[in-house]
Amino acid sequence: MCQGSVPEYFQFKAAPPPAPERMFNSRFLEQTPTEVVGRSTPKEEQVAVTTVDGSSEYRVAAHAPCPIIDAHVHIFPQKLMDAVWSFFDNYYWPVRYKPQYQASRADFLIQQGIRHVVLLIYAHRDGISRGLNAFMAQTVRDMNHRYGGRPISSSSSSSFSSPNGLRPPARQRVATGLGTVMPGEPGAVEILTEAFTVHKLAGIKMHSHVQCVAANDPSMDEVYATCIRFDKCCLIHAGKEPNSAAYKVDADKICDASIVEDVLQRYPTLKICVPHLGMNQYQEFCDLLDRYPNLYLDTTMTLGAFFKMQEPAEQVSEMFRNLLTRHADRILYGTDWPNLPYDWCRELANLVSVVDGDGLLIHDNMEKDGPVAPSMNAERGTNRTVESDRALEKILWRNAARFYGISEADLGLGSDLPAAHL
Repeated sequence: MCQGSVPEYFQFKAAPPPAPERMFNSRFLEQTPTEVVGRSTPKEEQVAVTTVDGSSEYRVAAHAPCPIIDAHVHIFPQKLMDAVWSFFDNYYWPVRYKPQYQASRADFLIQQGIRHVVLLIYAHRDGISRGLNAFMAQTVRDMNHRYGGRPISSSSSSSFSSPNGLRPPARQRVATGLGTVMPGEPGAVEILTEAFTVHKLAGIKMHSHVQCVAANDPSMDEVYATCIRFDKCCLIHAGKEPNSAAYKVDADKICDASIVEDVLQRYPTLKICVPHLGMNQYQEFCDLLDRYPNLYLDTTMTLGAFFKMQEPAEQVSEMFRNLLTRHADRILYGTDWPNLPYDWCRELANLVSVVDGDGLLIHDNMEKDGPVAPSMNAERGTNRTVESDRALEKILWRNAARFYGISEADLGLGSDLPAAHL
């Protein structure tokens, strides 16, 4: 059993060095051309060509094997996001994508070729949930208005083709939003009802660390009951890490796989997703997947090689491969954008490499253990199987589509494609 060795209280950690040039190139990723995008290029199709440290940016490859849904993207009104960033600057890590978020919020990911994003927001106190939910709904509408109905351009995103070579139709939506509520706040049920019926949000995002409420706290019962009533899902950060001494409550005391299991037992029809693969109780949460079909996990920041692991990189690679392939039906890909200390595609590159059987492209003990995966793209993929390719397809889009109700038409996938076995 591998576990992350995140300390009891996470201390501020500097950003990792940028990856070597072209290291992440694969059938899913390509380095952005160095030419500056022409002025005639529509704004919706422009892509960022450099990162904040001056290195070349990556985008989804023009002929990637499948579309990609990023199921974990944060948005807030700028004043609140500034407060979140201040916390990160003091207690977590430097946020790499502040300028891109300030310029266009989550549009950056669409411009880099991500087909669809699931946007998250959460309340940290009473009285702000309604405003946050309205902000989320407006952001989703604005993004879908900008991109919905537009042909999927290979200059800015994956031009995923159907088996007969025909180009798929234009996607209808690029964004799905989740609402939030502060557990126990007055009118919580009415706030959620409005989020689901008026704002058409797909579910809720809850955060045990920030909201200082355990997943099985009695104040959560009305939240879960309302989600079930409207057939909506719940994404809840209920894993222990990363904990911080700056939190009002020790996350280790209110977060545990056993707490989530209590909720799963009492609400067998509630669809729950725990992000970060339950860091750092990976094995415990994966055991829950075996017993509870209504539980999902997402990969966010677990394969970014930022948090230290106790075991050698080869063992960590194998652990993640077994976990991802064994539970490929109920794991979603996510990034945590924009609040990342590294390239947005770092997790995607490692995810593909691990599931392919090549191991981690980059890990937290590179100086000590050396590389695991081959350094050259041409040398990779010798361990790929039909099963591993299917696992990637599920993790990268099919599971998120099923969990959040994102249709093939939303993604621009034509009816000529084989029926998705969701």
